[in-house]
Parts: sequence; C-alpha cells; structure tokens
Amino acid sequence: MAGSEILVGLVDELLAVWDGHPARAYGGTADVVAYAERQGTTVRVLWPQGASR
Repeated sequence: MAGSEILVGLVDELLAVWDGHPARAYGGTADVVAYAERQGTTVRVLWPQGASR
C-alpha cells in the first residue's frame, strides 16, 4: 500500500482495472481506489464488458 500511496501522489488521474469488489487483502485495488478518492485524485475505473475475475 505504501508504494501505491506514493504512486497516487505522483499522478493526476488513476486508471484502475477493477471489478468493484472489496480488496482480498490490504493494499488491493479497492484500497488504492479509496485512497486516491480521499486524496482528491481523479479515478477512472476500467472493467471491460465480459471480463471476469
């Protein structure tokens, strides 16, 4: 998660390939998306139609 927090601090927008499910473990995509949103970073979630976990 620490690395993701650094990354979020360096970008203007976060593109996340995420299915919308909660993180399986601390630092998962859901945690990073939530952190970016709390920081005011624009988040764009990408989840192609027909994709599955």
